[in-house]
Amino acid sequence: MRNPQDQKNLQETSIEPLRFDVSGNLIRKFGRESISNKNVAILELIKNSYDAGAAKMEIDFSSVNTKDALISVSDNGDGMDYQDLKNKWMRIASQFKSKKLKNGDRTFIGEKGIGRLSAESLGKIATLFSFPKGKDTGYKVIFDWNKYQDENVLVNDVDNPTSQIKKKKSDHGLRLEIKDLNHDWNMQEAQIELLADVGILNPPNKPVRDFKVSAKFTPSLMAAPKIKKEFLGKAVYSLKTRLTGGSLIRYEFSSIKGKKKEGNRTTDRKLKCGDAVFELYFYYKSPKYFEQAVGKKISAIDSKEISKTLEHFSGIKLYRDNFRVKPYGDPKSDWIGLDIAAHNNSMYPRNDAIFGMVHISKSKNPAIVDTTTREGVIFTDEFQDLIAFVQTSIFGIFADLRSEFESHKTKARKKKNGAKNKTPIHVVVPVPTASPQPPDTLVEIGGKYPENFYNQLQDEINICFEHNHPNAAFFLCRKMIENLVFNILEKKFSTHVDLWYDQKRKIRHKFSVLIQNLYAERTNFGKPNIKTYIEKFNNEVGPFRKEANTKAHYVFEYLADKKELGKFKIKDLVQLLAKIYDNI
Repeated sequence: MRNPQDQKNLQETSIEPLRFDVSGNLIRKFGRESISNKNVAILELIKNSYDAGAAKMEIDFSSVNTKDALISVSDNGDGMDYQDLKNKWMRIASQFKSKKLKNGDRTFIGEKGIGRLSAESLGKIATLFSFPKGKDTGYKVIFDWNKYQDENVLVNDVDNPTSQIKKKKSDHGLRLEIKDLNHDWNMQEAQIELLADVGILNPPNKPVRDFKVSAKFTPSLMAAPKIKKEFLGKAVYSLKTRLTGGSLIRYEFSSIKGKKKEGNRTTDRKLKCGDAVFELYFYYKSPKYFEQAVGKKISAIDSKEISKTLEHFSGIKLYRDNFRVKPYGDPKSDWIGLDIAAHNNSMYPRNDAIFGMVHISKSKNPAIVDTTTREGVIFTDEFQDLIAFVQTSIFGIFADLRSEFESHKTKARKKKNGAKNKTPIHVVVPVPTASPQPPDTLVEIGGKYPENFYNQLQDEINICFEHNHPNAAFFLCRKMIENLVFNILEKKFSTHVDLWYDQKRKIRHKFSVLIQNLYAERTNFGKPNIKTYIEKFNNEVGPFRKEANTKAHYVFEYLADKKELGKFKIKDLVQLLAKIYDNI
């Protein structure tokens, strides 16, 4: 090969330029492989409706337990005409929203241009009905996402059948029907979890004007958890801090006894995150501790209501332009590092005793942006400084002021030399030493495990998953699911040993035999709901069982990345088995 310096002596002739082609597999990578959390996918569709100017949006799950299960998402927004569909909806990663900050009085919430692919993560078939405002013609588009997985197919090769439909000029909005669902929505835990996420999509004390979301499940669903208006007012202590100019923190601290304190603190370094607001509401769930702190008793009803609300909503949530950014504030998402700090200082609150909100905006915090998957924020210097602002508000302001208010904890208010703490005017801002990004989880139990060792096994699985060791996580999941099936059969049919134990070989049955026996005995569990759970498990366990058996014998067939685990629906399988065990 010639020396690169001699290239100028070569003759050049222009030919047809090369262009990138996009594989059809990109749809799945931006869909179910990127948005693995089904609740995040639903929340993305809600945000799309808000951006479209809708006043109301409805998510209908009422038919998910039928033979022709589907999810219907509809709104009364502006809708899209044919050109909008062609140039905006069908253009992946379009920059339309990033160029245009507002839609009327609303700040655009979506920003990546891939929220529409949430539909691919939820089901294999999606039908879009668009009713543009002020027009007498609407449109219907059918997306069969499996077509994009054909070998060597490109995104532009796939035709999505489109037709015109007549409509009234007064009708407007979108309806999306999703079929051949990828997730099980029949478990009550999954429904309650989604409704809880929808319930705190906006801050409870700052509801979004002219936008209402409703989610319909079957009537048998118990009342969904909600944060009542009076909940925030029942906090023993509340703190509101406001960061301006990167170095000035104004605070307002108050107690349930009516005492208030206001002031300013300056930081020892300038924070790059932009202006932000933090709200913290602290509760004593124990009537004993409440009485010690407040000097009066709390009613049993109020105590129970506080504990119940914190069970579903505790932690510190992140809101951008009044819309929540998950997973911050989810269970096990200690992104501020509270629980570790609380071990060393009794004045620091734990996540399970607080409800907190961090408020940012696109205009004031432009460098704090979501990841492409819409599950979390990119860990930039600006985001680290936002965390530092919250930590400063809690460790440097809340803890000091709380210690002044609690006379029953005089020891906690004293420094090592025995002198009382004095509120400093200047605060030291902590510098994060590692990313506090919430850990990924592959398995989350939706019920009680049969034995304690499962909890340790779950932790090991999630550690492997978090550190991207997919094969180790997969083998441990096989162990967990196989043992859960064994425990179910053993518990229900304790005298019918042949269902779960091979007496000739003196060993428990193989994984495939245990699954077969569970399905064969589904009508003998005595409860219709258990039969339904077993049938769902049997329908979904096939790919997992097949892959587990293959990898057990051919270890050279390995998973390259943890995203590949999403197709096996491991979390759903474990939750189904736990539900079956709980109901026996």
